[in-house]
Amino acid sequence: MKSSDISVEEQPAYPTSSKKKVDWSRVEAEADKEEEEGEAAIEKLFQKIYKDNPDDVKRAMMKSFAESGGTVLSTNWADVQKGKVEVKPPDGMEFRKWEQ
Repeated sequence: MKSSDISVEEQPAYPTSSKKKVDWSRVEAEADKEEEEGEAAIEKLFQKIYKDNPDDVKRAMMKSFAESGGTVLSTNWADVQKGKVEVKPPDGMEFRKWEQ
């Protein structure tokens, strides 16, 4: 039996000075939902885009990301297949090749 299967009234009551009862399973569910924000949410979005599209989109995503050093992610194969994808660093940044 999970804690979400028990109503607020049936859950053990802990000593508190608060006048209102707190549904901790709801608070826990909201915390789990918030964990899917930030980088995890972005990664999940990219995985969904990759999974739900045809091979041309997947090919464009892989080629653009690899050739640009991770600075470009395109889903348009018509543009990407024409040639090498140029590096486009974010504003205020400059791209440098790594040297050993």
